[in-house]
Amino acid sequence: MLRYYRKLRRQGKLLSLRMTEGAVFLRRFVEFPRQVGSVMPSSRYLTRAVMDKIDWEKTRCLAELGAGTGVFTRSILRNLRKSGEALVFEIDPMLKRMIEDEHSGLNVHGDARELPKILLERGIPELDCVVSSLPFAVLPPRMTASILDAVCKCLKPGGKMVAYQYSRHMKPYFEKRFANVKTSFVLRNVPPAFVYECVKGA
Repeated sequence: MLRYYRKLRRQGKLLSLRMTEGAVFLRRFVEFPRQVGSVMPSSRYLTRAVMDKIDWEKTRCLAELGAGTGVFTRSILRNLRKSGEALVFEIDPMLKRMIEDEHSGLNVHGDARELPKILLERGIPELDCVVSSLPFAVLPPRMTASILDAVCKCLKPGGKMVAYQYSRHMKPYFEKRFANVKTSFVLRNVPPAFVYECVKGA
């Protein structure tokens, strides 16, 4: 019986957290639609679809761009090996603070265009993988190009960027920079999303 009540309490805390995240995300979207890009945090189905694209056995260093409320961040930190390193980027100060409060000791960086600079400062030669939740389609074109150039510069040969978008608008832009681009579709998300698996050429 005690175990049952503990389970209920955990479920209650999780539900409360999700409701709080949803409210914050919606407010930030209304205030900064180009920065946040969606009205709701990613669903568990989208999270699973993105995380399943990553070879965790071979991933030592990963960057997450546009962490939002930290939905992907939790899964990344759970799946990444203890010896691995995650670089998390979120430009919105309120969302950034939420993630740092939840994960003690995690330093969340700001502008994703500074990815090469952060790697240099941390002494990291290259990345195995990049996970992106950035709303490329609504960002200024020059900013989108700068971020994608930074990602390509930092990924190792054969490294992968996994990004989700709400349309196929970005597919040609990804195909110009990556040797191989695969697309899948996640219906159970608000809104439904395309997941792009982009592999850097050797």
